[in-house]
Amino acid sequence: MSTLSSTETMSEQCPFDDGVYDCVKKVIIGEDSQGVAYITIQYVRNGDVVQLEHGSERGTQITETEFKVKDPDEYITCIEGTWGEAKRYDSDIHMWNQTLSRTVTELQFKTSHGRTSQKFGKPGADSIEFKLEGNNGTKLVGLLGSSGRFLDEIEANFDVVSSALKQLEPQGGSDGHSWDDGAYDGLRKVCIGEDGGRVSSVEFVYAKGDQRITHCHGMDSNERKEFELEYEDGEYIISVEGTTDDDGFVSSLIFNTSMDRSSEEFGKAVANNEFFLKPIGFHKLVGFRGRSCVDRINALGANFAVVVVPPVKKLQAQGTNSGEEWDDGIHDNVRMITVTYGHESVIAVTFEYANGTETVVGDARGDFDEIGDRKEFKLFDNSEYITSVEGFFGEKLLTSETVDEFESIFYKMKRLDFITNITTYSVLENDPSDGYVDVVPFKLEEKDHKIVGFHGKSTELSLKQIGVYVKPIDDA
Repeated sequence: MSTLSSTETMSEQCPFDDGVYDCVKKVIIGEDSQGVAYITIQYVRNGDVVQLEHGSERGTQITETEFKVKDPDEYITCIEGTWGEAKRYDSDIHMWNQTLSRTVTELQFKTSHGRTSQKFGKPGADSIEFKLEGNNGTKLVGLLGSSGRFLDEIEANFDVVSSALKQLEPQGGSDGHSWDDGAYDGLRKVCIGEDGGRVSSVEFVYAKGDQRITHCHGMDSNERKEFELEYEDGEYIISVEGTTDDDGFVSSLIFNTSMDRSSEEFGKAVANNEFFLKPIGFHKLVGFRGRSCVDRINALGANFAVVVVPPVKKLQAQGTNSGEEWDDGIHDNVRMITVTYGHESVIAVTFEYANGTETVVGDARGDFDEIGDRKEFKLFDNSEYITSVEGFFGEKLLTSETVDEFESIFYKMKRLDFITNITTYSVLENDPSDGYVDVVPFKLEEKDHKIVGFHGKSTELSLKQIGVYVKPIDDA
Protein backbone atom coordinates (compact mmCIF):
# COMPACT_ATOMS: atom_id res chain seq x y z
CA MET A 1 0.00 0.00 0.00
CA SER A 2 1.36 3.46 -0.89
CA THR A 3 0.91 6.82 0.82
CA LEU A 4 1.24 9.95 -1.30
CA SER A 5 1.46 13.57 -0.12
CA SER A 6 0.39 16.75 -1.87
CA THR A 7 2.69 19.20 -0.10
CA GLU A 8 3.79 20.42 3.29
CA THR A 9 1.53 22.86 5.07
CA MET A 10 2.89 26.20 6.36
CA SER A 11 0.21 26.59 9.02
CA GLU A 12 -0.12 24.71 12.27
CA GLN A 13 -3.30 22.69 12.09
CA CYS A 14 -4.66 19.45 13.51
CA PRO A 15 -3.38 16.38 11.67
CA PHE A 16 -5.83 13.66 10.67
CA ASP A 17 -5.51 10.09 9.44
CA ASP A 18 -8.70 8.36 8.30
CA GLY A 19 -7.07 4.93 8.27
CA VAL A 20 -7.67 2.33 5.56
CA TYR A 21 -11.06 1.18 4.24
CA ASP A 22 -12.38 -1.14 1.55
CA CYS A 23 -13.29 1.69 -0.80
CA VAL A 24 -14.67 5.23 -1.14
CA LYS A 25 -18.39 5.66 -1.83
CA LYS A 26 -18.72 9.43 -2.08
CA VAL A 27 -16.83 12.71 -1.59
CA ILE A 28 -18.55 15.99 -0.71
CA ILE A 29 -16.64 19.23 -1.23
CA GLY A 30 -17.47 22.56 0.39
CA GLU A 31 -16.04 25.50 -1.57
CA ASP A 32 -16.12 29.28 -1.32
CA SER A 33 -14.79 32.10 -3.49
CA GLN A 34 -11.23 31.38 -2.34
CA GLY A 35 -11.12 27.63 -2.94
CA VAL A 36 -11.82 24.40 -1.05
CA ALA A 37 -13.18 24.93 2.46
CA TYR A 38 -13.73 21.33 3.61
CA ILE A 39 -14.07 17.75 2.44
CA THR A 40 -16.51 15.09 3.64
CA ILE A 41 -15.72 11.55 2.55
CA GLN A 42 -17.81 8.39 2.84
CA TYR A 43 -15.86 5.14 3.14
CA VAL A 44 -17.08 1.53 3.11
CA ARG A 45 -15.66 -1.12 5.44
CA ASN A 46 -17.20 -4.60 5.62
CA GLY A 47 -20.42 -3.20 4.16
CA ASP A 48 -20.73 -0.37 6.70
CA VAL A 49 -20.55 3.29 5.62
CA VAL A 50 -18.21 5.53 7.65
CA GLN A 51 -18.38 9.31 7.07
CA LEU A 52 -15.52 11.63 8.10
CA GLU A 53 -15.14 15.41 7.72
CA HIS A 54 -12.07 17.63 7.51
CA GLY A 55 -12.39 21.41 7.77
CA SER A 56 -14.93 23.05 10.07
CA GLU A 57 -15.89 26.16 8.07
CA ARG A 58 -19.62 26.38 7.31
CA GLY A 59 -21.97 29.17 6.31
CA THR A 60 -24.03 30.71 3.54
CA GLN A 61 -20.87 31.53 1.57
CA ILE A 62 -20.14 27.81 1.15
CA THR A 63 -21.34 25.82 -1.87
CA GLU A 64 -21.52 22.06 -1.33
CA THR A 65 -21.16 19.58 -4.20
CA GLU A 66 -20.83 15.79 -4.17
CA PHE A 67 -19.11 13.29 -6.42
CA LYS A 68 -20.39 9.70 -6.20
CA VAL A 69 -18.57 6.52 -7.11
CA LYS A 70 -21.43 4.98 -9.10
CA ASP A 71 -20.68 1.29 -9.58
CA PRO A 72 -19.44 -1.28 -7.03
CA ASP A 73 -16.52 -2.00 -9.39
CA GLU A 74 -15.61 1.69 -9.75
CA TYR A 75 -13.07 3.35 -7.47
CA ILE A 76 -11.01 6.55 -7.27
CA THR A 77 -7.54 6.17 -8.79
CA CYS A 78 -6.25 9.75 -8.75
CA ILE A 79 -6.65 13.08 -6.94
CA GLU A 80 -5.36 16.24 -8.62
CA GLY A 81 -5.44 19.73 -7.18
CA THR A 82 -3.68 22.92 -6.19
CA TRP A 83 -2.40 24.32 -2.91
CA GLY A 84 -1.61 27.94 -2.10
CA GLU A 85 -2.59 31.20 -0.41
CA ALA A 86 -6.26 31.99 0.06
CA LYS A 87 -7.73 35.21 1.47
CA ARG A 88 -9.91 34.22 4.40
CA TYR A 89 -11.93 36.25 6.90
CA ASP A 90 -11.93 35.73 10.65
CA SER A 91 -15.75 35.60 10.76
CA ASP A 92 -18.86 36.90 9.06
CA ILE A 93 -18.97 39.71 11.63
CA HIS A 94 -15.35 40.94 11.53
CA MET A 95 -14.86 40.79 7.79
CA TRP A 96 -12.19 43.50 7.97
CA ASN A 97 -9.83 41.10 9.77
CA GLN A 98 -8.74 39.53 6.51
CA THR A 99 -5.86 37.02 6.73
CA LEU A 100 -3.84 34.91 4.32
CA SER A 101 -3.69 31.17 4.87
CA ARG A 102 -2.18 28.35 2.85
CA THR A 103 -4.78 25.69 2.14
CA VAL A 104 -5.91 23.23 -0.50
CA THR A 105 -7.51 25.48 -3.10
CA GLU A 106 -8.71 23.04 -5.78
CA LEU A 107 -9.52 19.30 -6.03
CA GLN A 108 -10.49 16.94 -8.84
CA PHE A 109 -11.05 13.16 -8.76
CA LYS A 110 -10.55 10.49 -11.43
CA THR A 111 -11.95 6.96 -11.35
CA SER A 112 -11.15 3.51 -12.71
CA HIS A 113 -14.03 3.84 -15.17
CA GLY A 114 -12.45 6.85 -16.87
CA ARG A 115 -14.76 9.39 -15.22
CA THR A 116 -13.42 12.74 -14.03
CA SER A 117 -15.21 14.96 -11.52
CA GLN A 118 -15.64 18.67 -11.96
CA LYS A 119 -12.92 20.88 -10.49
CA PHE A 120 -13.88 21.87 -6.96
CA GLY A 121 -12.57 25.17 -5.60
CA LYS A 122 -10.48 27.87 -7.22
CA PRO A 123 -6.68 28.02 -7.62
CA GLY A 124 -4.90 31.17 -6.47
CA ALA A 125 -2.32 33.11 -8.45
CA ASP A 126 0.59 31.38 -6.70
CA SER A 127 -1.00 27.95 -6.34
CA ILE A 128 1.16 24.83 -6.66
CA GLU A 129 -0.25 21.85 -8.56
CA PHE A 130 -0.14 18.35 -7.05
CA LYS A 131 -1.19 14.87 -8.09
CA LEU A 132 -1.93 11.92 -5.78
CA GLU A 133 -2.00 8.62 -7.65
CA GLY A 134 -1.10 5.03 -6.87
CA ASN A 135 0.74 2.70 -9.21
CA ASN A 136 -1.10 1.14 -12.15
CA GLY A 137 -4.71 1.65 -11.17
CA THR A 138 -4.56 1.07 -7.42
CA LYS A 139 -7.57 2.42 -5.54
CA LEU A 140 -8.01 5.18 -2.96
CA VAL A 141 -8.60 3.60 0.46
CA GLY A 142 -8.01 6.49 2.88
CA LEU A 143 -7.09 10.15 3.32
CA LEU A 144 -4.75 11.84 5.76
CA GLY A 145 -3.43 15.36 6.15
CA SER A 146 -4.23 18.36 8.34
CA SER A 147 -7.18 20.70 8.80
CA GLY A 148 -8.62 23.37 11.07
CA ARG A 149 -11.26 25.75 9.80
CA PHE A 150 -10.19 24.72 6.30
CA LEU A 151 -8.56 21.78 4.56
CA ASP A 152 -4.87 22.65 4.81
CA GLU A 153 -3.08 19.54 3.57
CA ILE A 154 -4.14 16.31 1.93
CA GLU A 155 -2.40 12.97 1.40
CA ALA A 156 -3.76 9.63 0.25
CA ASN A 157 -3.40 5.89 0.79
CA PHE A 158 -3.77 3.69 -2.28
CA ASP A 159 -3.99 -0.10 -2.29
CA VAL A 160 -4.36 -2.98 -4.75
CA VAL A 161 -7.86 -3.76 -5.94
CA SER A 162 -8.17 -7.49 -5.30
CA SER A 163 -5.64 -10.26 -4.94
CA ALA A 164 -8.29 -12.80 -5.97
CA LEU A 165 -7.53 -11.62 -9.52
CA LYS A 166 -4.25 -11.88 -11.34
CA GLN A 167 -3.41 -8.34 -12.34
CA LEU A 168 -0.90 -8.10 -15.17
CA GLU A 169 0.94 -4.79 -15.18
CA PRO A 170 0.32 -2.51 -18.18
CA GLN A 171 2.88 -3.03 -20.95
CA GLY A 172 4.14 0.02 -22.79
CA GLY A 173 5.17 3.54 -21.82
CA SER A 174 5.06 5.03 -18.32
CA ASP A 175 3.24 8.26 -19.22
CA GLY A 176 -0.50 8.88 -19.27
CA HIS A 177 -3.40 8.57 -16.86
CA SER A 178 -3.72 5.21 -15.07
CA TRP A 179 -7.07 3.41 -15.31
CA ASP A 180 -8.49 0.05 -14.33
CA ASP A 181 -11.86 -1.17 -15.62
CA GLY A 182 -12.17 -3.66 -12.75
CA ALA A 183 -13.58 -7.17 -13.15
CA TYR A 184 -16.76 -8.39 -14.86
CA ASP A 185 -18.44 -11.65 -15.83
CA GLY A 186 -16.75 -11.49 -19.20
CA LEU A 187 -16.14 -9.51 -22.36
CA ARG A 188 -18.58 -9.20 -25.25
CA LYS A 189 -16.73 -6.99 -27.71
CA VAL A 190 -13.56 -4.96 -28.25
CA CYS A 191 -13.37 -1.91 -30.51
CA ILE A 192 -9.96 -0.57 -31.50
CA GLY A 193 -9.22 2.86 -32.99
CA GLU A 194 -6.15 3.18 -35.22
CA ASP A 195 -4.26 6.31 -36.18
CA GLY A 196 -0.91 6.56 -37.93
CA GLY A 197 0.22 3.03 -37.12
CA ARG A 198 -0.69 3.32 -33.45
CA VAL A 199 -3.63 2.26 -31.32
CA SER A 200 -5.38 5.56 -30.59
CA SER A 201 -8.32 4.22 -28.58
CA VAL A 202 -9.80 1.11 -27.02
CA GLU A 203 -13.44 0.42 -26.21
CA PHE A 204 -14.42 -2.64 -24.20
CA VAL A 205 -18.00 -3.89 -23.85
CA TYR A 206 -18.21 -6.01 -20.69
CA ALA A 207 -20.95 -8.31 -19.42
CA LYS A 208 -22.26 -8.12 -15.89
CA GLY A 209 -25.36 -10.25 -15.51
CA ASP A 210 -27.74 -9.00 -18.20
CA GLN A 211 -26.04 -5.60 -18.34
CA ARG A 212 -23.63 -4.34 -20.98
CA ILE A 213 -21.06 -1.95 -19.52
CA THR A 214 -18.77 -0.01 -21.85
CA HIS A 215 -15.42 1.59 -21.03
CA CYS A 216 -13.52 3.82 -23.47
CA HIS A 217 -9.94 5.04 -23.28
CA GLY A 218 -8.01 7.27 -25.66
CA MET A 219 -9.55 9.20 -28.57
CA ASP A 220 -12.11 7.94 -31.08
CA SER A 221 -10.73 7.44 -34.57
CA ASN A 222 -12.28 7.17 -38.02
CA GLU A 223 -10.32 3.93 -38.45
CA ARG A 224 -12.24 1.79 -35.98
CA LYS A 225 -12.41 -2.01 -36.03
CA GLU A 226 -14.32 -4.53 -33.90
CA PHE A 227 -13.88 -8.05 -32.60
CA GLU A 228 -17.02 -9.63 -31.13
CA LEU A 229 -16.93 -12.69 -28.90
CA GLU A 230 -19.52 -15.47 -28.78
CA TYR A 231 -20.20 -14.60 -25.17
CA GLU A 232 -23.50 -16.50 -24.94
CA ASP A 233 -21.67 -19.67 -26.04
CA GLY A 234 -19.08 -19.28 -23.30
CA GLU A 235 -16.24 -17.74 -25.31
CA TYR A 236 -13.75 -15.53 -23.46
CA ILE A 237 -10.33 -13.99 -24.05
CA ILE A 238 -7.43 -16.07 -22.74
CA SER A 239 -4.51 -13.89 -23.88
CA VAL A 240 -3.51 -10.68 -25.62
CA GLU A 241 -0.53 -10.20 -27.96
CA GLY A 242 0.77 -6.73 -28.68
CA THR A 243 3.67 -4.51 -29.68
CA THR A 244 4.84 -1.03 -28.75
CA ASP A 245 6.54 1.53 -30.97
CA ASP A 246 9.85 3.25 -30.27
CA ASP A 247 8.05 5.96 -28.27
CA GLY A 248 6.47 3.38 -25.96
CA PHE A 249 2.90 3.66 -27.28
CA VAL A 250 0.83 0.54 -28.01
CA SER A 251 1.10 -0.01 -31.77
CA SER A 252 -0.72 -3.33 -32.33
CA LEU A 253 -3.04 -5.80 -30.56
CA ILE A 254 -4.31 -9.36 -31.17
CA PHE A 255 -6.90 -11.06 -28.92
CA ASN A 256 -6.95 -14.87 -28.49
CA THR A 257 -10.00 -16.72 -27.17
CA SER A 258 -11.00 -19.95 -25.45
CA MET A 259 -12.48 -21.24 -28.73
CA ASP A 260 -9.10 -21.19 -30.51
CA ARG A 261 -10.03 -18.02 -32.35
CA SER A 262 -7.86 -14.94 -32.80
CA SER A 263 -8.83 -11.45 -33.83
CA GLU A 264 -7.19 -9.73 -36.76
CA GLU A 265 -4.13 -7.67 -35.95
CA PHE A 266 -5.25 -4.18 -34.94
CA GLY A 267 -2.74 -1.40 -35.63
CA LYS A 268 0.74 -1.98 -37.00
CA ALA A 269 3.18 -4.43 -35.41
CA VAL A 270 6.70 -3.28 -34.55
CA ALA A 271 9.45 -5.91 -34.57
CA ASN A 272 11.37 -6.69 -31.36
CA ASN A 273 8.90 -4.77 -29.17
CA GLU A 274 6.42 -7.55 -28.42
CA PHE A 275 4.48 -8.14 -25.20
CA PHE A 276 2.17 -10.95 -24.15
CA LEU A 277 -0.63 -10.88 -21.56
CA LYS A 278 -1.27 -14.43 -20.34
CA PRO A 279 -0.77 -15.38 -16.68
CA ILE A 280 -0.01 -18.92 -15.55
CA GLY A 281 -2.79 -20.46 -13.45
CA PHE A 282 -5.43 -17.91 -14.49
CA HIS A 283 -7.43 -18.41 -17.65
CA LYS A 284 -10.13 -15.79 -18.29
CA LEU A 285 -9.66 -12.10 -19.00
CA VAL A 286 -12.32 -10.23 -17.00
CA GLY A 287 -11.14 -6.63 -17.29
CA PHE A 288 -8.50 -4.37 -18.79
CA ARG A 289 -6.22 -1.85 -17.11
CA GLY A 290 -3.65 0.52 -18.51
CA ARG A 291 -2.52 4.07 -19.16
CA SER A 292 -3.67 6.49 -21.83
CA CYS A 293 -3.45 10.11 -22.90
CA VAL A 294 -5.74 12.17 -25.12
CA ASP A 295 -5.12 10.34 -28.39
CA ARG A 296 -2.93 7.35 -27.55
CA ILE A 297 -2.92 4.15 -25.53
CA ASN A 298 0.33 4.36 -23.60
CA ALA A 299 0.16 0.90 -22.03
CA LEU A 300 -2.21 -2.05 -21.70
CA GLY A 301 -2.57 -4.66 -18.96
CA ALA A 302 -5.36 -6.97 -17.84
CA ASN A 303 -7.17 -8.60 -14.93
CA PHE A 304 -7.56 -12.37 -15.14
CA ALA A 305 -9.73 -14.76 -13.10
CA VAL A 306 -9.61 -18.48 -12.46
CA VAL A 307 -11.93 -20.67 -14.52
CA VAL A 308 -12.71 -23.96 -12.79
CA VAL A 309 -13.23 -26.51 -15.56
CA PRO A 310 -13.89 -30.19 -14.74
CA PRO A 311 -12.18 -32.29 -13.59
CA VAL A 312 -10.71 -29.48 -11.43
CA LYS A 313 -12.77 -28.62 -8.32
CA LYS A 314 -12.64 -25.66 -5.94
CA LEU A 315 -13.05 -26.60 -2.26
CA GLN A 316 -14.46 -23.90 0.00
CA ALA A 317 -11.95 -22.02 2.14
CA GLN A 318 -11.95 -22.69 5.89
CA GLY A 319 -11.31 -20.10 8.59
CA THR A 320 -12.86 -16.73 9.38
CA ASN A 321 -14.62 -14.27 7.12
CA SER A 322 -12.39 -11.27 7.81
CA GLY A 323 -9.62 -10.19 5.47
CA GLU A 324 -9.02 -9.67 1.77
CA GLU A 325 -9.70 -12.48 -0.67
CA TRP A 326 -6.72 -13.97 -2.55
CA ASP A 327 -6.27 -16.66 -5.18
CA ASP A 328 -3.10 -18.31 -6.52
CA GLY A 329 -4.88 -19.95 -9.45
CA ILE A 330 -4.69 -23.51 -10.81
CA HIS A 331 -1.36 -25.21 -11.56
CA ASP A 332 0.12 -28.64 -12.28
CA ASN A 333 1.44 -29.27 -8.78
CA VAL A 334 2.65 -27.64 -5.56
CA ARG A 335 6.43 -27.52 -5.32
CA MET A 336 7.16 -25.75 -2.01
CA ILE A 337 5.33 -24.33 1.04
CA THR A 338 6.71 -21.54 3.23
CA VAL A 339 4.94 -20.72 6.51
CA THR A 340 5.71 -17.98 9.03
CA TYR A 341 4.21 -18.45 12.49
CA GLY A 342 4.35 -16.99 15.99
CA HIS A 343 2.16 -16.15 19.00
CA GLU A 344 0.61 -19.62 18.57
CA SER A 345 -0.85 -18.74 15.16
CA VAL A 346 -0.02 -18.81 11.45
CA ILE A 347 1.11 -15.37 10.29
CA ALA A 348 1.70 -15.93 6.57
CA VAL A 349 1.99 -18.54 3.82
CA THR A 350 3.59 -18.59 0.38
CA PHE A 351 3.23 -21.37 -2.17
CA GLU A 352 5.52 -22.25 -5.07
CA TYR A 353 3.97 -24.14 -7.97
CA ALA A 354 5.10 -26.22 -10.94
CA ASN A 355 3.63 -25.66 -14.40
CA GLY A 356 5.38 -27.95 -16.84
CA THR A 357 9.03 -26.89 -16.65
CA GLU A 358 8.17 -23.46 -15.22
CA THR A 359 8.09 -22.45 -11.57
CA VAL A 360 5.49 -19.94 -10.36
CA VAL A 361 5.92 -18.29 -6.96
CA GLY A 362 2.69 -17.06 -5.38
CA ASP A 363 2.43 -13.84 -3.40
CA ALA A 364 2.88 -13.78 0.38
CA ARG A 365 -0.51 -14.22 2.09
CA GLY A 366 -0.37 -12.48 5.47
CA ASP A 367 2.56 -10.63 7.05
CA PHE A 368 5.93 -12.05 6.01
CA ASP A 369 7.72 -9.02 7.50
CA GLU A 370 6.56 -10.06 10.98
CA ILE A 371 9.34 -11.49 13.13
CA GLY A 372 8.54 -15.13 13.77
CA ASP A 373 9.58 -18.69 13.10
CA ARG A 374 9.60 -19.92 9.53
CA LYS A 375 9.29 -23.38 8.02
CA GLU A 376 9.90 -24.43 4.42
CA PHE A 377 8.58 -27.70 3.03
CA LYS A 378 10.00 -28.67 -0.36
CA LEU A 379 8.23 -31.49 -2.18
CA PHE A 380 10.09 -34.10 -4.23
CA ASP A 381 9.52 -32.82 -7.76
CA ASN A 382 6.30 -34.18 -9.32
CA SER A 383 6.49 -37.55 -7.56
CA GLU A 384 5.18 -36.00 -4.32
CA TYR A 385 1.88 -34.15 -4.12
CA ILE A 386 -0.45 -32.81 -1.43
CA THR A 387 -3.61 -34.84 -0.87
CA SER A 388 -5.17 -32.85 1.99
CA VAL A 389 -4.78 -29.87 4.33
CA GLU A 390 -5.93 -30.10 7.94
CA GLY A 391 -5.93 -27.50 10.67
CA PHE A 392 -7.60 -25.64 13.50
CA PHE A 393 -8.71 -22.05 13.94
CA GLY A 394 -10.08 -20.44 17.07
CA GLU A 395 -10.41 -17.32 19.18
CA LYS A 396 -7.45 -16.28 21.29
CA LEU A 397 -8.28 -15.48 24.91
CA LEU A 398 -7.41 -11.95 26.03
CA THR A 399 -4.79 -12.10 28.80
CA SER A 400 -2.51 -9.62 30.50
CA GLU A 401 0.29 -10.72 28.18
CA THR A 402 -1.74 -10.22 25.01
CA VAL A 403 -3.86 -7.22 25.95
CA ASP A 404 -1.74 -4.86 23.86
CA GLU A 405 -1.53 -7.14 20.86
CA PHE A 406 -3.52 -5.90 17.88
CA GLU A 407 -6.29 -8.33 16.84
CA SER A 408 -5.68 -10.37 20.01
CA ILE A 409 -9.39 -11.11 20.41
CA PHE A 410 -9.96 -12.18 16.82
CA TYR A 411 -10.00 -15.64 15.32
CA LYS A 412 -6.64 -16.94 14.15
CA MET A 413 -5.33 -19.94 12.23
CA LYS A 414 -3.66 -21.91 15.03
CA ARG A 415 -2.42 -25.01 13.18
CA LEU A 416 -1.85 -26.31 9.64
CA ASP A 417 -0.92 -29.80 8.43
CA PHE A 418 -0.07 -30.49 4.78
CA ILE A 419 -0.49 -34.22 4.09
CA THR A 420 1.19 -35.63 0.98
CA ASN A 421 1.34 -39.09 -0.56
CA ILE A 422 4.69 -39.51 1.23
CA THR A 423 4.61 -37.64 4.56
CA THR A 424 2.97 -34.91 6.68
CA TYR A 425 4.33 -31.37 7.09
CA SER A 426 3.06 -29.73 10.30
CA VAL A 427 2.98 -26.14 11.52
CA LEU A 428 2.22 -25.67 15.24
CA GLU A 429 0.38 -28.08 17.52
CA ASN A 430 -3.17 -28.16 18.87
CA ASP A 431 -2.28 -27.40 22.50
CA PRO A 432 -5.44 -27.18 24.70
CA SER A 433 -3.59 -24.91 27.15
CA ASP A 434 -2.57 -22.24 24.63
CA GLY A 435 -5.46 -19.87 25.43
CA TYR A 436 -7.74 -20.56 22.47
CA VAL A 437 -11.50 -20.99 22.74
CA ASP A 438 -14.14 -22.11 20.22
CA VAL A 439 -11.51 -24.11 18.35
CA VAL A 440 -12.83 -25.40 15.00
CA PRO A 441 -11.08 -28.27 13.17
CA PHE A 442 -11.21 -28.49 9.38
CA LYS A 443 -10.03 -30.76 6.58
CA LEU A 444 -9.66 -29.94 2.89
CA GLU A 445 -9.64 -33.16 0.89
CA GLU A 446 -11.22 -34.87 -2.11
CA LYS A 447 -10.70 -38.62 -2.47
CA ASP A 448 -8.25 -39.64 -5.21
CA HIS A 449 -7.45 -35.98 -5.91
CA LYS A 450 -4.35 -33.85 -5.39
CA ILE A 451 -4.11 -30.16 -4.51
CA VAL A 452 -3.03 -27.94 -7.43
CA GLY A 453 -3.66 -24.45 -6.05
CA PHE A 454 -4.62 -22.45 -2.98
CA HIS A 455 -7.04 -19.59 -2.28
CA GLY A 456 -8.35 -17.90 0.86
CA LYS A 457 -8.36 -14.67 2.85
CA SER A 458 -5.69 -12.76 4.75
CA THR A 459 -5.01 -9.41 6.37
CA GLU A 460 -1.80 -7.42 6.63
CA LEU A 461 -1.27 -9.24 9.93
CA SER A 462 -2.14 -12.90 9.42
CA LEU A 463 -3.70 -15.72 7.41
CA LYS A 464 -7.48 -15.89 7.95
CA GLN A 465 -8.78 -18.53 5.52
CA ILE A 466 -7.34 -21.27 3.37
CA GLY A 467 -8.99 -23.23 0.56
CA VAL A 468 -7.74 -25.42 -2.29
CA TYR A 469 -8.16 -26.44 -5.92
CA VAL A 470 -7.99 -30.19 -6.56
CA LYS A 471 -7.82 -32.43 -9.63
CA PRO A 472 -7.79 -36.22 -10.01
CA ILE A 473 -4.41 -37.82 -9.36
CA ASP A 474 -4.73 -39.95 -12.51
CA ASP A 475 -5.25 -36.73 -14.49
CA ALA A 476 -1.96 -35.22 -13.30
